[in-house]
Amino acid sequence: MIIIYEVAEMAEIKSTLDIIMERTKNLTMTDEEKAAFRRKEMAGKVRGWIQRYRDGLIDLDHLKSEFAKELSANPDLTSILRSQVLDSTKLNEDNSRFLIILRDILAIDTKDIESEIESAKHELESLRVKRTAAIAEDLKKKKIYGSAVVPNPVRDWVLQEILTRAETELRAQLKSLPRKD
Repeated sequence: MIIIYEVAEMAEIKSTLDIIMERTKNLTMTDEEKAAFRRKEMAGKVRGWIQRYRDGLIDLDHLKSEFAKELSANPDLTSILRSQVLDSTKLNEDNSRFLIILRDILAIDTKDIESEIESAKHELESLRVKRTAAIAEDLKKKKIYGSAVVPNPVRDWVLQEILTRAETELRAQLKSLPRKD
């Protein structure tokens, strides 16, 4: 009885697929749609490279060779890699590996980028100190105090929201910097 039900279900699925195929057989993609699809596919590939590089699964030379292999077939690859690297910057992490990609693979002068990142990190640290003091004050108001009470700003949702917003703003600023490559 179960097998019959599964066969009927498969027939239903097949018939749905047949309907979809019938309705879409005369559709074609425009050149713009094809280009957008290729760009999206390449962006996914670049994200994969960056993640493997971040995780230490590939080194810079391997990333360079992958980039060189794909560059001739994908003229947008340089801007995609630049954009993906800038999207990978984090204020709570060391970004030197990403700056190396910009310098060594894309030949971009990173002084302005490094300056923006450092400025954002200093601003965030100032906010973290203020938020830690506010957390301590809130704890005192709740009659929670003493030498063993240490505010933990890392678990503070307000600070996490500020961090997320600051990283989004930083990435926008980095992408709007004049290109010197």
